[in-house]
Formats: sequence, structure tokens, C-alpha cells
Amino acid sequence: MRIKTFKGGYDDNFCYLIWCEKTLEGAIVDPSVEPSIIFTYINNNNIQLSKILITHTHYDHISYLSDFINQYLGVIIYGYINTREFLGDNFRGVNHKDSVSIGDNVFTVLYTPGHYDDCLCYWEEINGILFTGDTIFVGRSGRTINKYSNISKLY
Repeated sequence: MRIKTFKGGYDDNFCYLIWCEKTLEGAIVDPSVEPSIIFTYINNNNIQLSKILITHTHYDHISYLSDFINQYLGVIIYGYINTREFLGDNFRGVNHKDSVSIGDNVFTVLYTPGHYDDCLCYWEEINGILFTGDTIFVGRSGRTINKYSNISKLY
């Protein structure tokens, strides 16, 4: 599995492009960064983008979702099954312990409410990879910022 990190967007977010080295099937984790450089990287490396993994639906994490949907027709969007947001016609709701495959790599969905009530983490056990969104920030835990946050659940 390969991972390319992109930083930027509304709140200096991270957006990840992940792909299977064998099949070149790829996914975006949180479309939160202006996508033109990501599109170029995908095209230059022959990655077949088929999925988008949403860690939660705060605007800064899904701000460029429509750009990816328009660029990659048929891309499947994964997010929490009970989200209040409309994430497109190709949305597939997932819940705790569901699986999402990216080529030969399988991610386990972990429901992690707290920062927001639709937070998910995506864990790939074999390579020890965990995408946390805002459940965990760099160097600290996430924070609670609105009525859909819960500090007890976060911890």
C-alpha cells in the first residue's frame, strides 16, 4: 500500500491518496484539499480512483467532495451510515467493524464518535495504518466544538 499526503484546505487539513501497489486501485481519505494537484498525481501514476473515505462530515473535511465526484464518475463514497449530510448518489453507509477494500488492502471501519457524531476511523491492520480524521489531531486528541460533539465519547 502506498500513501501520499496532501495538506491544505480550510483548516490546514490532511487529505490522503492511498492505493494498492499491485492493482493501482486508489481512494481518497477526506477530500479537504484543493484537488488539482491531486488529480495530476493520480493521472501521472495511473491510479484508478474508485473510492472516497469520509472520516466525518464537518465542512472542512468534505469541502472538495463534489470536485472528486465530477472528475471520477462512479466513485463510491463511504461514510457513517447515519450521517445527516447528503454525500451523493454513490454513497455507501458503513458502520463499526464493516470492511472497505482498496485493491488487496482491507480497512476495518471503526465508529469513533466524540469530535462529531458521525466520526469514523479506517484501520488497515497488516500495515498498521490508521486514518483518524479529527478524532486524533497531530500530537493530541480531537476537540469537541458543537452540539454533536461529546467529550466523554471522544475519550
